[in-house]
Amino acid sequence: MARYEYKTINIKFSRGFFKKRTPDVAQVLNKEAREGWRFKQMILPAGSFGESEQMVAILEKVIGP
Repeated sequence: MARYEYKTINIKFSRGFFKKRTPDVAQVLNKEAREGWRFKQMILPAGSFGESEQMVAILEKVIGP
């Protein structure tokens, strides 16, 4: 049975003059993939007034047989 290690990455939205801009999620996930991490799930935690300030990516990596 395989064992897994998990970690989270906080990806903050950048702010424009009138709206929030979506971060380059692919760039962040590709960087982690080069280190052996695999994308598992994305979470958008609700902030003030129900708006998200960031995305939280959950990543996993196989650590044993």
